[in-house]
Amino acid sequence: MKNILVNIFKIPLRPLYSLLLSISFLLLFTACGIELPWPSPIPTSTPQPPAALIEAQDEAVVEAVAEAPGPVPFAVLYAVLDIQRAIYEPSVGTYLGAWLWQGLTKPAFEEKTDQKHAVFAMEMQIGDEFPTTWILQALSAQVAPLIILHMPDDLDNDFPLAEIASFAYELGRYNLPAFIVFNPLAPGHEIYPEDYVLLFRYSRIIFRSHAPMAAFVWHGYNNTANAESPFYPGHDVVDWVSLALLAPQTAEGFEADILAQLKPFHQSFQQYKPIIALPLGIGHFSRRDYVYRIPQAAAEITRVFEAIRDSFPRVRMIVYANNGISTYKGDDFSLTRQADLMAAYASIVTDDHFITRLTAGGSTDNPQWMRATLHGYYYEGQVFIDQEIFEARQLRTLPTTTKEINDRTYISISAIDWMKIATDHTRRVIYMHFPG
Repeated sequence: MKNILVNIFKIPLRPLYSLLLSISFLLLFTACGIELPWPSPIPTSTPQPPAALIEAQDEAVVEAVAEAPGPVPFAVLYAVLDIQRAIYEPSVGTYLGAWLWQGLTKPAFEEKTDQKHAVFAMEMQIGDEFPTTWILQALSAQVAPLIILHMPDDLDNDFPLAEIASFAYELGRYNLPAFIVFNPLAPGHEIYPEDYVLLFRYSRIIFRSHAPMAAFVWHGYNNTANAESPFYPGHDVVDWVSLALLAPQTAEGFEADILAQLKPFHQSFQQYKPIIALPLGIGHFSRRDYVYRIPQAAAEITRVFEAIRDSFPRVRMIVYANNGISTYKGDDFSLTRQADLMAAYASIVTDDHFITRLTAGGSTDNPQWMRATLHGYYYEGQVFIDQEIFEARQLRTLPTTTKEINDRTYISISAIDWMKIATDHTRRVIYMHFPG
């Protein structure tokens, strides 16, 4: 067992000038009328199906769905009451965030993409110098910092609790909303699940004491990315969860389907925690074959953002990876190097669904949409829902209007008059309000 009997609340003294400099900047912001990025009030709107869109859908879209040669899949969303929203979690919508490399500044990125962002990300190692300048820039820009904290390379030695406490103390002095991605489970670090969980839980205690406005984020890698993982430290110490969603592109197409990666993670956590795509990146160039594939990347940006907007309701933040040639096999995920990619990104993120300012979160006043594991179809002029969705909830006697599609039994919504169901052909979504 590692030696964890460390005085975790002993904070190393810092030079007086650092404190005075920070106070001076804060006073300057106030004197100049610059609003600090405190969360705005909780939205009061209840998430409802986009009724206006459903009632007046594009006839061409509806006809295109109706004339499809085979079954057209629809995602199924259902409303759930009494879901406790996490700190800073909006009742509706997804925060826009970015992770910038190679010296690109926030103002330059937002000018290029023609959109404000609520969150900007950086990464550092525990024990590195506290990023005072970067935090002050976040204050002045009225954005929330998201900081990915990596463990030292010598994690096999004693847990770095003193360094973690020092960082939490420094962050807490600014009293600003922040997201901390506590990330000791990094590639190259070998650690037993019980040690990982113990370190995470101790660190959460430290941050609650010294930086209570920081939301704590658990980052799942693909091989541990579910709520049942032995590395998951528990709902009581996790505020948000995150998953890296990267899609490099080669001559054979995209190496990964981002939505296929997201589905099981979303299914595992949607009833417990809001989700961050951290980072989300779509490749358009690779050093493996030195070919640019801009049109394919632009189309994929649109497809992924639209799908997250329409059918992954608990994804509450997207942090786009605006980097150049990365260490990930030499792939380029950046937006700002290519005008067509910036145009595709700017076009989709101007949708009202994407949020550019933090909200308070934390209430249970509104129902939340959840994504069903199974789905529905539009087929032969009717909308069908998988029968198992009803059976799993032990609902009353099922309607008799059924259809066998791909060896499964589906129920026509035309035969269901005892619950609220709405369909959106444009977004290919079925909205359900189960009784009770």
